Amino acid sequence: MTATDPQAASLSTPAGPARPAVVRWADTVLGAAFAAEDTTSDLVTGLRRAAARHRRRVAGLADRGAAERARWRQRAERTADDAVVTVATSPVLDRVVDHQLERILRPVVRAVLDDVLLLLEKEPERIQALIRGQRESMVDELVGRLRAGADAGDTAVEGLAVRVFRRGPRRTPAPPPEL
Repeated sequence: MTATDPQAASLSTPAGPARPAVVRWADTVLGAAFAAEDTTSDLVTGLRRAAARHRRRVAGLADRGAAERARWRQRAERTADDAVVTVATSPVLDRVVDHQLERILRPVVRAVLDDVLLLLEKEPERIQALIRGQRESMVDELVGRLRAGADAGDTAVEGLAVRVFRRGPRRTPAPPPEL
């Protein structure tokens, strides 16, 4: 091989003379390994980017699915509410309910009312005690409210008097002990 030989020129390195073919093949394999590493690295980077795009797309689809499900649920609720209102206000249902009340409730009310009137006739003391107890509790509640209103009125009048006459509030005596 001579320096003018094209094969020898292709085997020579820029730094110097021709190298043995075995070393040249080793460099070629090493260069191929680095080229494969670069290609693999580019491929892995591309796959990672594709996976990230895929994750974003899946997340976007999941968000849209959740929003659509919420919209569907709201529509279903509105439709169900409308259906309930339509059924509840229908004249047919009114007639059915009236018929059932006539058929079931009236006989029950008559029987219970007859039992209550019979009990009142047999044991008037029980009913009278019940009525007296209700009347007493109503009177007690009314008196309590009147007292609270009077106390509030006294406080308001006293405040007005203080502002008009510019005097300090009067001292109220201690309430008498309860018996």
